[in-house]
Amino acid sequence: MEEKTNWMDKITKLDRRWIFIMVAVAVIVPIILGKTFPVNISPSVQSSYDYINNLPPNSTVMIVCDYDPASEAELYPMTLALFRHCFDKGLRVFSFTLWPNGAALIEKAFNTMKMEYATNPMYPNGLQSGVNYVNLGYGVGGALVIIAAGQDMGTAFSMDYRGNSTGSMPIMEGVSTLSDINYVIDLAAGSTIDWWVAYGVQRYHFVLGAGVTAVSATQYYPYLQTGQINGLIGGLKGAAEYEQLAGHPDRALAGMTAQSSVHALIIVLVVISNIFYFLTRKKGR
Repeated sequence: MEEKTNWMDKITKLDRRWIFIMVAVAVIVPIILGKTFPVNISPSVQSSYDYINNLPPNSTVMIVCDYDPASEAELYPMTLALFRHCFDKGLRVFSFTLWPNGAALIEKAFNTMKMEYATNPMYPNGLQSGVNYVNLGYGVGGALVIIAAGQDMGTAFSMDYRGNSTGSMPIMEGVSTLSDINYVIDLAAGSTIDWWVAYGVQRYHFVLGAGVTAVSATQYYPYLQTGQINGLIGGLKGAAEYEQLAGHPDRALAGMTAQSSVHALIIVLVVISNIFYFLTRKKGR
């Protein structure tokens, strides 16, 4: 009995650093093995995916990246998932940001796409800036940029991120205002979606989707319910759902798998802790 008591004492007095090690293993192992768990698709993510998926080739999609490195973990995977879906469908992709630090993240995402699609038979010459996509950079002026683009895209964005004139770019063919864009989706870490609804959708009547951080997702469901936005991608889980729909599992699905592993570990530890609590309590310890 004494031996059993000593064993229980050791378990109840386990150094917390062992817990930290177990959590680290639960995070690292799924990522190293490349294992991903399927996620349930929410209707709001399905709606954005379906709208893009039903666009005919050569349609135009504007993906606005209103975030900076602080929110990159949640919103950058959305950017990559949306870019891949658009390029798989042969769509023209416009992108810009109303946040000063967002333009470099857009360029980083497009460079990743150029490497991934370098040997894709859909693009014999690879993805080309000004033809298949364009990074319009940082739009200075907040809501005023949305209004200006709604009136004249060429005036609002006379140059791209690299300083090239947009006027003669093939991607601009048939695109004079925001109303000519087939789908606009704002990936936002702040409140820019409010600007897009008030100064964009209400004035120029284009279809708008949204992607947000998980903590702010609930405040945009009223826009979804009223039809002011047609879809909502929320947090890393929303990005993982989109990756699964688009058939390109990447960092979001990997992140959700690691998160699920840690949650499972925590549940097991809580159960074990409670078992030992009641055992020691029964013995009057």
